[in-house]
Amino acid sequence: MIREGKVLLKVEVPKVVSSEMPVFYNPTMIVNRDISLLIVWAMEGEELVVCDPMGASGVRSLRFLLEVPKVKKVIYNDIDQRAVESFKEHLQINQVPEEKVEIYSEDASLLLRRLRNCHYVDIDPYGSPIPFLDSAVFPVRRGGVLSVTATDTAVLSGTYPSTCQRRYSSKPLLECEFYHEVGIRILIKKVVEEGAKHDYALKPIFSYSYKHHFKVFFRKDIGARRTDKLIEKIGYLLYCTHCLYREGVSLEGVKGQCPHCGHKLLLAGPLWLGELWEKETVERVWSLRGAIELSEETAKLLKKIRRESEVNSLGFYSPSYIARAFKLAQLPPKEFFLKFFEGKPTHFSPEGFRTSLEHGEFLRRLHEFIQRGSRTNP
Repeated sequence: MIREGKVLLKVEVPKVVSSEMPVFYNPTMIVNRDISLLIVWAMEGEELVVCDPMGASGVRSLRFLLEVPKVKKVIYNDIDQRAVESFKEHLQINQVPEEKVEIYSEDASLLLRRLRNCHYVDIDPYGSPIPFLDSAVFPVRRGGVLSVTATDTAVLSGTYPSTCQRRYSSKPLLECEFYHEVGIRILIKKVVEEGAKHDYALKPIFSYSYKHHFKVFFRKDIGARRTDKLIEKIGYLLYCTHCLYREGVSLEGVKGQCPHCGHKLLLAGPLWLGELWEKETVERVWSLRGAIELSEETAKLLKKIRRESEVNSLGFYSPSYIARAFKLAQLPPKEFFLKFFEGKPTHFSPEGFRTSLEHGEFLRRLHEFIQRGSRTNP
């Protein structure tokens, strides 16, 4: 028996996580589940209905029932009957009344097509969420939240660009320091597009990258105008490896040369150019962090994101990339960069920092720093 949050689990903790496990349980995804609970805690209203269509061990469903009092009912589903039987056993172990749960064992996409009026739906597949997105937009009620997890981070971040193009209809960019952020912006773009087909406005309110997965939470609204406003925030990223210039543009704004150094620009997209976090949601989640038994890793991640969300920027800078681009032999500590460029640390990278400075001002300050004594190669 192991414990996660307030849930007792009778499972074997695997040395290697695999989809072939009899009952799938991934202990490294506790951060994923912690933040899911906090997002639901932060939602308005009582007697919420939560849907967990790829329930596996059921630990997420059980934690909702035991740790979030406003959750009235959980809809649990897993296509593997062994997982369903294990979940029923865990309901008894944790003394959860069965009337608080609807249990299914069928294809998740088909179930999602039938369901309606859920306050929260969590899409957390083993791999890409693409097979489920077209169905996932329907069961979420207006004002509700759709959560989407992607573990094909290498695809989204540029290691396999042709696969990213095929799955997400976007070109990634591995050559920049914020390639994981590019990946999460491609994921957001895809979900926004899936909702837009039906005039559903799915606005991202909380995003993060942690180890092998991306996760984004979307609040659902309805209407063509609201949807069009989100679509306007989809565009392309221009990036210069020579001076680290970056800019988000519409299709009409795409250009081939860097306006700062004349170097050839790289292009990624289409992708989401808007905010990664809704500030009010971040603050509410932060204020509720004591409501559940958070893992230490989740607490650290939330602290970083709270600081990072103060700066709304497309991408971030990294000292190692600055050193390589401008041939700097020595670098000051990270704290210098945070102060000198008015930066905030990013959770995407241990050394990266966001700044609201325009790139031209960033270059001016960097050249000032270089002229003040940084050693450079000829």
